[in-house]
Amino acid sequence: MSIIQRLLGSNETTETPQYHAFRPTKTYSGTDIIPVEFGLPKKIESMCPECMEIIDATLYPEAGKVWMRKKCKDHGEFKDIFYGDVNLYYRCEELWCGDGMGVEDPPIHSATVCPSQCGLCNMHTSHSGLPIMDLTNRCNLTCPVCFANANAAGYLYEPSFDEVVSMLESLANQKPVKANMVQFSGGEPTVRPDFLKIVMKAKEMDFYYIQVNTNGIKMADPEFAQAAKEAGVDNLYLQFDGVSDDVYKKTRARPLFDIKLKAIENCRKVRIDVIPVVTLVKGYNDHQVGDIMRFAAENNDVISGIAFQPVSFVGRFSQSHRLEKRYTLADLAFDIERQTGYMKAMRDWFPIGITSTISRLASALSGKPNYTLTLHPHCSQGAYFFIGEDGTVKPISEFLDMDPFLAELLKLSKEIKPSKFGLLSKVKVLYRLKKYFLSDKAPKGLTFEKFLQSFEGYQDRRLRRTYTGEDGRNESYKSFFVAGMHFMDAYNFSVERVKRCVIHYPDPNGHLYPFCAYNGAPVYRKRVESKFKLSHEQVKAKIEAEGRPKELEMVARKMGI
Repeated sequence: MSIIQRLLGSNETTETPQYHAFRPTKTYSGTDIIPVEFGLPKKIESMCPECMEIIDATLYPEAGKVWMRKKCKDHGEFKDIFYGDVNLYYRCEELWCGDGMGVEDPPIHSATVCPSQCGLCNMHTSHSGLPIMDLTNRCNLTCPVCFANANAAGYLYEPSFDEVVSMLESLANQKPVKANMVQFSGGEPTVRPDFLKIVMKAKEMDFYYIQVNTNGIKMADPEFAQAAKEAGVDNLYLQFDGVSDDVYKKTRARPLFDIKLKAIENCRKVRIDVIPVVTLVKGYNDHQVGDIMRFAAENNDVISGIAFQPVSFVGRFSQSHRLEKRYTLADLAFDIERQTGYMKAMRDWFPIGITSTISRLASALSGKPNYTLTLHPHCSQGAYFFIGEDGTVKPISEFLDMDPFLAELLKLSKEIKPSKFGLLSKVKVLYRLKKYFLSDKAPKGLTFEKFLQSFEGYQDRRLRRTYTGEDGRNESYKSFFVAGMHFMDAYNFSVERVKRCVIHYPDPNGHLYPFCAYNGAPVYRKRVESKFKLSHEQVKAKIEAEGRPKELEMVARKMGI
């Protein structure tokens, strides 16, 4: 039984109404949900890194870490580190807050084997948290760590404008929760001549949160940054591997730090929120985790959070190489503790799925399903920080009694019923939650009321903007999040994790693919891009129409055109 269940004082496995479900037994389409089993050792379904067949694997503790061991009858045994600290592994499991029920009308209705019948299918338990739409696989960089580079792929994938609109429509029609947030990615999405037109169309279609996954080269141009803001870009998911060029020379094959600084400054001027995205490679840039954290805190007027992504091993790698370079979310948590002193990993590091407690309460108050991140506790983990008026950085769990606070949110979500007297329900919520706020330990200037205001935008991101005041400054209390997401590869693949993924890729046919099935294993990206890749004639036409852009000519040479 988890900490949350113990604090709730209940062993219930089902609840009604369905949108309050703590542990539903079926998806919306009626397929049985196989619950996550906790504890070690345990058996899970995984994948052979050679033939991509589903095989059994064992997770077990050894020397303070969690390991995965599996054996394919044709390709032998594989062993890898699954998680870097066994105690933190247990801690994140204890904070599991339950499954979702997927989507009401999945594109695949009769799947029986995951992930070979993707998607999304009737077996999937999460709706789309943040869909990622690849606008192209061409890029103005050739990064050694990239899995989505047209120059490496040898073909060009670039959905037409009409295909992009069709994919947006399929997301907007998702039920019971609309997927009306989107990340435009690639390749490098900003190299498309119609990039701004696509952003404007998404905004016109009521996508109220538009994020751009970019290396920042185009955004370093002030005119382009201004145009992006006017088109409707809300957030820059900025490739940001460190605070010195020696790191970029290793991860991106060229110095880029000045470009990152220019892009961030331009976003500050035009009022676009920035999330630095750090691809972490052990021995390359893990020593700069603390420096990146301090950089974010110092630039909190424009930076709302950091996304750390330990590198995945896509392709064939020896066991010795993987064990030397493998970096997990536990390693990240303890590096933050050691390199900054901002937090204590065992107290302040949480699975991102705990935010579902807020969503369940929002559902109780509104009487309808809400945006809920029901991802596996070992998919994504992080911490939330507040910056005091004196500049002190404190994690939320230093001044909030977190475990009983989360349990109280779930209790309230059971008790409260939708009512025309909504104000009374909100007063009840405030009264019940305030006792967990430890004002004597809070950062200077942070009251309980300001603390609650900082969460106003969780369900509606239109309320969560870095820039809200007339002078462009942040009127709310200063805070930022740190999220780590360890995308899987074929060596550490877990089927129970991919079934709960909330990061989904749409394709032009209306299918949706979980991130780790699309990029890590079984690599649906290659299948989708191969199916919809452009012909030689289409590439030639693009080269001429766009005035022979360098990145297209590079792709053309690779294609033998």
